[in-house]
Amino acid sequence: MKKYIKLLLTSFFLLSMVLVSCDKDSEEEFSYLEQNGRRELTGRIDQEGMKPFAQTRLALDAAELEKIAPSNDFTFRFFRESYEDSTNMLLSPLGFQMTLAMAGNIAKDSDAVCKTLGFGGEDLDGVNTYFKHLIESLGGELLSKELTLANTFMADTRAKKYPDSFLDVLGSSYFADYHEIEAKSLVEQPKGQRPEDIWCQEETDGMIKVAPFPILETQSSILNIFSFKGDWQDKFDKELTKNGLFFINPEEFVSVPFMNKQSKVNYYENDDLRAVSLPFEEGLYDLSIILPKNNYDVAGVIEGLGSDSWDTMRKSFGKKEIKLSVPIFSASYKKEMMIDLTFIDGVTPFDKIGQNAIFQMDESGASAAAVTQVITPTMNPSDIQSIETFIANQPFIYTITESGSGLILFIGTYCGTDKKQ
Repeated sequence: MKKYIKLLLTSFFLLSMVLVSCDKDSEEEFSYLEQNGRRELTGRIDQEGMKPFAQTRLALDAAELEKIAPSNDFTFRFFRESYEDSTNMLLSPLGFQMTLAMAGNIAKDSDAVCKTLGFGGEDLDGVNTYFKHLIESLGGELLSKELTLANTFMADTRAKKYPDSFLDVLGSSYFADYHEIEAKSLVEQPKGQRPEDIWCQEETDGMIKVAPFPILETQSSILNIFSFKGDWQDKFDKELTKNGLFFINPEEFVSVPFMNKQSKVNYYENDDLRAVSLPFEEGLYDLSIILPKNNYDVAGVIEGLGSDSWDTMRKSFGKKEIKLSVPIFSASYKKEMMIDLTFIDGVTPFDKIGQNAIFQMDESGASAAAVTQVITPTMNPSDIQSIETFIANQPFIYTITESGSGLILFIGTYCGTDKKQ
């Protein structure tokens, strides 16, 4: 049964919002407002009095907002360790982090779980509460217009049973449905027709057809969905789309369609990279494209990304007139890995985790979806007059982000061709 996490937070979202002006020379470019125990990130105001990013609508208190940075650090660390050269990648490390947090509630060493997730020094109850409030926020009436977030626990009728306390945490903190299923062989239920596949299709509106793993006899599984679909705030004119050369490296190139426009966009530049941020229609999410300057060095830029450098970049974005040229592309990616957690005696542990992700971008907007799954083993039985150009015609990094907080939902690389294809 399909269940979307859409919790009404209308009273919070109707609170009056105050815009705080900042002198452009002020060191504190971001400030916070305290309202009814919730803290809102106001954003930075540029020279024209326009904010590059909307106020965050995440209904988190001050301590929970502090967890955005370690969550993004987990994202960059996971992406750095997963990076494959010359591969069109897409991951939702936040999906991995949330799914591992759910599975971690059956572990003996909760401190080790928190450390693995990037929340060292926190207790697991606090981590569960953070994700509960994050899910409530992202699934709220306003933020969920472009984003769908869902969790479920599926278990074969013959699977070893988990404690009620574990299932209670999944339900109360992660709003996970519980389904008992009759797992069958892949011959009897081929790919795309199994209960876990059907759940993925429903929750991603058909973007993802198959779960990372089939649930076999005596297995159980946690599944997590992040699915995003947004139109650009300022759409590209399809008539301006033209084929151009995308340089995989200085000696190798391919022809791909580029969408083009000239407009004021959020722009940032330092010695290593150039970046633009394109807002989606509601202004609550944005897509950033990070273009390396030095010798197509995507790996070098990824190595330097962390929550501090990410925050510095986002605080330093300023409106600038740009001639923008960005490729139209789609990407799909699959990541599988073993997990090593110590579990309660006598209970079958989760032993592997995987994610299927897909991304599409064109003149109208962008969409992305990621299904993350852990599974048990089978048991025996700033403006300048001159116009800048930004031509993304070499390998780059891209993200989809909650605008106000900078929380990264998806991160990927585009290289023009894919050695896996």
